[in-house]
Amino acid sequence: MRIFTSAFLIFLSAAAAGPQAAHAQTAVPPSADLVMPGSSEPDVGAADLPDADQADPLDGLYARLKRTSDATRAAGIARQIDEYLDRSESATVSLLIEWSDDAENSGRTAAALDFLSEAIALRPEEPAPYRKRAVLHYTHGDLAPAMDDIRTSLALEPRDFGALGLMATILDRSGREDAAVEVWRRYLEFYPADRDVAAFIQRTEHERAGKRI
Repeated sequence: MRIFTSAFLIFLSAAAAGPQAAHAQTAVPPSADLVMPGSSEPDVGAADLPDADQADPLDGLYARLKRTSDATRAAGIARQIDEYLDRSESATVSLLIEWSDDAENSGRTAAALDFLSEAIALRPEEPAPYRKRAVLHYTHGDLAPAMDDIRTSLALEPRDFGALGLMATILDRSGREDAAVEVWRRYLEFYPADRDVAAFIQRTEHERAGKRI
């Protein structure tokens, strides 16, 4: 059983620019559990922006996401977090990521992966190249290397709900549904306003309870 959420699709589209985004969203066969995000952009109020004097803007964004119950506003904060995680402090790494996007968009996947591997070699402490390389592997059906990169990315930023969503989807596609549900639970710890995931977990619990009767 598969579930796709707005935040997870944001993660895929942000990590796979241009035509890659459409390819990423259709990489997994659709199912009855497919939930597509709305077409309108979510509103983000000034209260949702990180404090300018905060040492790590991500801390403020995650704190706001955790206490936001409005799904539309939460989606806006989630998008900000995802865009922030795709940045690099290195101009060279940023250029390599841009080259990777261009290569994939022109059908040169091997070159796209090579550029990201170079970026990782330069700044192994940054999650952005791992996230993008994981999506490339995933969209081309290479689940094992995608999972390896997602694990590394999460080791660097454990709160990355988009990466958790990709991990859960890979686990589900690998037949590990129970493990996938547990990862979705972790996802909700950071993004509690995602009603799609909350409903999915509740439905799964009811199904399990029914089987035990």
